[in-house]
Amino acid sequence: MTVRHAPPRSWGEKIDPLRWLGPGFVLAATAIGASHLVLAPTAGASFGYALLWVMLASHLVKYPAFEFGPRFAIATGTSLLDGYARVPGPRGWALGVFLLGTIVQGVTVLAGVLGVAAAVAHLAFPAIPIPAWSLILGLLIATLLATGGFDGLSALSKWMLMALTVMTAFAFVIRAPGAGFLEGLVVPRIPAASVVLFAAVIGWMPTGIDVAVWHSMWALERRDAWSERGAARGLAGDANRRALRIGQLDMRLGYGLSAVLAVMFLALGAEVLRPAGLDPMQGADVAIALARLYTETLGAWIFPVFMTAAFFGMFSTAYGVMDGFPRAFSEGMSRLVPSVGDARKRLFWGFLFATLALAIAETLWIPNPVILVTIAAVVSFLVAPVLCVLNHYCVTRLIDEPALRPGTGLRLWSILGILSVTAATVFYLWVQLGPG
Repeated sequence: MTVRHAPPRSWGEKIDPLRWLGPGFVLAATAIGASHLVLAPTAGASFGYALLWVMLASHLVKYPAFEFGPRFAIATGTSLLDGYARVPGPRGWALGVFLLGTIVQGVTVLAGVLGVAAAVAHLAFPAIPIPAWSLILGLLIATLLATGGFDGLSALSKWMLMALTVMTAFAFVIRAPGAGFLEGLVVPRIPAASVVLFAAVIGWMPTGIDVAVWHSMWALERRDAWSERGAARGLAGDANRRALRIGQLDMRLGYGLSAVLAVMFLALGAEVLRPAGLDPMQGADVAIALARLYTETLGAWIFPVFMTAAFFGMFSTAYGVMDGFPRAFSEGMSRLVPSVGDARKRLFWGFLFATLALAIAETLWIPNPVILVTIAAVVSFLVAPVLCVLNHYCVTRLIDEPALRPGTGLRLWSILGILSVTAATVFYLWVQLGPG
């Protein structure tokens, strides 16, 4: 799962030549986080190409829910949190559901992404155990959040992640997918032992639906810039329509690249890890197993390059999680209970350190980072149907200007996505809790 903080500022912005990329494109174009880097290769190593179709299906059915985040922000000038607050029914119930999911995911997601980042760091400095590395990295991120010191590292992280993307493409071409690839793309199969991983992939590929709320916040900061870019390109319509078209292009380019990367990572898992008997889910060192994707195809020289890029990718993902969940919690609480509005900063830091402490405890309890990532992804999977419904309601009922509402095709696509994610959730719960 890969997330991004708000656009960089100050001196970091000056040295970042990729700063013009919108949040949707940067989010997906650098989507080499726990979802792509861990879940996809694990699926390939464990089940070959059987779950390949899920990689594409998850992107397909969840697209409208993600697109609705920036759409709502551009059309209304407010974030999806404000939309949730306006959903009919008992006062604040939708915000309450979102906040509950934020609390649960804030712990599980942070434990997963910190665990993988710590596993990479542990491989370089094995004298420090993974739980200790998780704590060190968590405290470092908290310090960067407090001082604004991540801006410069953000530029470096983007370049490292793009380098990893290029390495992945080369490795995929060199170790071309074999028999079963095309069948895996088009024939839906769910091996009996793959149900948990199936749910995890849908939950986190390309990322959790809750990130649509974060996207709506980022889009508010980009709306004017998108409108100016649209005007410079000669797009018709008012400022909001131009901003929406640029935002959609940003989203679609990155989303498509995310889907392609997911396929590549799974194929490499099937072609490199599976024949070697390396299954990260079964307790193999996840960093060593993932490095084999590249050393087996590009040569041993690539190992330090991969480890550096993977570390920065996971570190920036952990940074985004430690910024995004507390921000969503504090902003949501300020809308649910207006009297706490002045305490948003205290809520932010209180949530951050509470989830960090619980994440470290979870890391001590479950030392395998891949299992932590899987648990976090399944939690995201279980809350996805509710968030998909809320996002659909907000853009179809709470946007005043008809031209900025989704068209009939996108509405039907959204309904299909809601039904698909709900059916997958029911299937998962039936398998896990049903008779036999």
